[in-house]
Amino acid sequence: MKKIIILLLILALFPVCETNIVLSEEKTSEYLRVITDDTPFYSNKTDTDPLFFLPYTYYVKVINKDDAFAHVEVYGDDGFAALDGYVPTAFLFSDNLQVLSPYLNLTVSTLQTALMYGDHNLNEPIQYVFADRDLRLYGFYPTEHGMLYFVGYNSRLGYVKETDLFPFTVPNHPNELTFLTPDTNTTVSHSPTNTSNETFSLKAAIVLCLIFAGLIALFIALKGKPRNNAAVSYYDENDYE
Repeated sequence: MKKIIILLLILALFPVCETNIVLSEEKTSEYLRVITDDTPFYSNKTDTDPLFFLPYTYYVKVINKDDAFAHVEVYGDDGFAALDGYVPTAFLFSDNLQVLSPYLNLTVSTLQTALMYGDHNLNEPIQYVFADRDLRLYGFYPTEHGMLYFVGYNSRLGYVKETDLFPFTVPNHPNELTFLTPDTNTTVSHSPTNTSNETFSLKAAIVLCLIFAGLIALFIALKGKPRNNAAVSYYDENDYE
């Protein structure tokens, strides 16, 4: 009998456990947006030099975050690597828009045979890349010698010079970049003036009503006051002739 009761309890708890598993799998990912063209992406949050700068208007997927840094992922497409790193939280923006394609999906092509480097100082050559090869673009890194681009090619990641690539432009993300405007901005510029005018009008109306009521009361009081007979009563001896 005890075994049957235990079995029934297990069966009763099983749907609850199953539901919890489903809910955790359906948890919505958080995406934050790059709102400046100088948003750094670090390999580690203790780094002082970014790996590259993220493309403007695109998103990163949040793993976790605090007030200082957000641990994020930037995915590649078409078999390219997904990167995780750190971005200062203050650089990221939550726009509450539906995100269908969060990441920049752009390939750039080599204009000529180029070298891919493992560092932005161009001291660590990784491999040659022949002309007319497609590279997956992740971000950029400006230097005093010109712009570098952080790319993926042949399962490797590294930097190539802008001068080694065909000219290209990075389109903005399809989601319009908007900033949240506090409602107080419109309230401060309009509502207080209207409220002040309405209050003044109301006070003026009350004062006028009180004055009018006072005049009426004064008029009634004067009209009902008895005449002073002593003032018109005097003796005239002609009245008795």
